[in-house]
Amino acid sequence: MQTLFRKDYFTNKRFLITGASSGIGAAIALELNALGAEVIAIGRNIEKLEAKKAMASHKEYFIPVIKDIGIFEGLDKWTLNLAKKYGSFDGAVLSAGVQQIAPISSVLSVETATAIFHVNYFGNLQILKGLLDKRAKSIHGASFVWISSNASVKAQKGLSNYAATKAGINAAIRSIALEIAPKYRINAVSPGFVMTEMIESWSKVYDKEFIDKITSEYPLGIGKVENITPLVCFLLSISSSWITGQNIVIDGGGSL
Repeated sequence: MQTLFRKDYFTNKRFLITGASSGIGAAIALELNALGAEVIAIGRNIEKLEAKKAMASHKEYFIPVIKDIGIFEGLDKWTLNLAKKYGSFDGAVLSAGVQQIAPISSVLSVETATAIFHVNYFGNLQILKGLLDKRAKSIHGASFVWISSNASVKAQKGLSNYAATKAGINAAIRSIALEIAPKYRINAVSPGFVMTEMIESWSKVYDKEFIDKITSEYPLGIGKVENITPLVCFLLSISSSWITGQNIVIDGGGSL
């Protein structure tokens, strides 16, 4: 009988992770590496990526790659070249993203709206396009996970554009799932409020009063990155081989 989650699935596998220098992306990259996978860790900051590599269980299989995916022109071809350089991929986690608090009555503009779409949506989309190119020779059965947000399903003031980028992901993966089945799978994961380096660096916005308020609103409390990684690893594994085109909300009941 097949077990629910086969850790040995990740041995000798290769995954690409965007947004791997911090937060959820970094946690996923380190977990996959600990499970025996080779990780191509993409981020904008070499110091942060090297710091994560120093934490890796199998440092020789944690490969930092510097790239700003917000500059998305030609990113699909760049990704194809990664596959040619390192070998075929067994999947990817599209985790790169930026937060934006922009009330429509004051801060939000077409320019600021477009800038966040470049990273959260178009950049990750081009990475995925490169991996799906037949010349990339991604492994049959490869699984892709795109990190969305519960902001796409729960209204929050000041997050209209950020929520739109994430809602776009939820809609896109449904059509993409139909296009790439049965050879590949793709799903989205929508975390709620999770304590990350980015949240901590925005202490003026996410102050103690705000954190206490969110904690009281979440039935299971504020999330940690380690609450998200098991679900992502499950979706990348053979144990989830009958799941595709889904957006799975994981937010401690915050969207209830």
